[in-house]
Amino acid sequence: MRITKSIFKRGKKGGDTGRIDRPWTLRLIQTNEYGEKTSRTWQYATKQDAKDDVEERKAELVASVECKGIGLGDVKTFRHWADFAKLNFYQPAIIKDGRKVAGIKAHRQTHILIDHLVECFGDKPLAKFTKFDLDRYKAWRLDQGDLRGKKGNLDPGRRNPVSISTVNRGLAILKHLLIEAHDVGLIAKNVTRGSKAIDADAETARTRTLTASEEGRLLVSCSGTRSISYKRKGKTVQADVTACNEYLKAAILLGLDSGLRRGEILKLEWKDIDFERCTVRVLGTHTKTQKTRSTTLTERTRAELRSLPNFGGQGRIFPFNDFKRSWRTALKVAGIEGLNFHDLRRTFVTRLQAQGISIGIAAELAGHARIETTQKHYTSTDDTSIIQDATARINAANDDRAAHWPELIE
Repeated sequence: MRITKSIFKRGKKGGDTGRIDRPWTLRLIQTNEYGEKTSRTWQYATKQDAKDDVEERKAELVASVECKGIGLGDVKTFRHWADFAKLNFYQPAIIKDGRKVAGIKAHRQTHILIDHLVECFGDKPLAKFTKFDLDRYKAWRLDQGDLRGKKGNLDPGRRNPVSISTVNRGLAILKHLLIEAHDVGLIAKNVTRGSKAIDADAETARTRTLTASEEGRLLVSCSGTRSISYKRKGKTVQADVTACNEYLKAAILLGLDSGLRRGEILKLEWKDIDFERCTVRVLGTHTKTQKTRSTTLTERTRAELRSLPNFGGQGRIFPFNDFKRSWRTALKVAGIEGLNFHDLRRTFVTRLQAQGISIGIAAELAGHARIETTQKHYTSTDDTSIIQDATARINAANDDRAAHWPELIE
């Protein structure tokens, strides 16, 4: 199944579109494995509005397309079953009263992983699957490498390696598909039983955190005058640029001091901020765990939010759908490498524990459903100051015990 997009402006080129409130058109065309096409169009005031809405409209298109000509009785191959699954139980999430009642939240990412599975198994009959096919997919996926972006179009040998955690996510979906196929009678037995293809212990937990020096440079990079160079007509041009990205700085502080995820930050509304009690409320509809939580609002974050141009308004705090480009620019200006925005959240949890806050409270503030997640993925000792603090605490304890040795020996 393939979806193509096009964004264009209505009317003749150079013609008058002043009377049209929404002149820009987004058109999506979905083509299934039989060559059948389904298309839909949407209108927008600006081209950027259309670009921002592409992913949501893709999900809407997929959800609206019926499984043409395929019933359970017609499903014979893995390709048929994958398409049936995407159109029936891997649907966009339906939220009622702050809880997910149907579908899945990460349906777009799940569809991408299913497409990788189809690329591996294609028209293999479901009846011929065994537990060893999970190992086959694992080897194939590791050989394919990273399929994202432009590098995904390169030969497998020239792509970046793919992580074990990504492979495990694909394996988990494959396992679920095969179990469901068994439950509805498409496979005689549960072929996933006994498979050890999913190796969670082999996953390399990311440990990157933000150091104090990097933190200072990153926050400074959000404003001020900087010198940049660029190419113009084949010549290198040097220019001084004054930047003031207060929204990015506020987003960074919410990640670093409140432990919010990128998506949670972008969906925050002014009514979610309690400036008097210094708390931030994150609605369950905006979280991975679907559980509403409250977390910290530090003085510097509070001050930064109050300085935003739309402070005192209604609705969302951040007037955009993403800030990836601004984030990359800030990292480049600050001279920071190998840092993801999600690493700010890990820094938040790690600093909480370094300051003596229990792992249980840290997990609650971060919104983790399981403490094991906090322990494995959000506790880091990469920051040398944390190790030095631990060393100082051990030294103090050793000195205290040594002071009592004479009386203990006697």
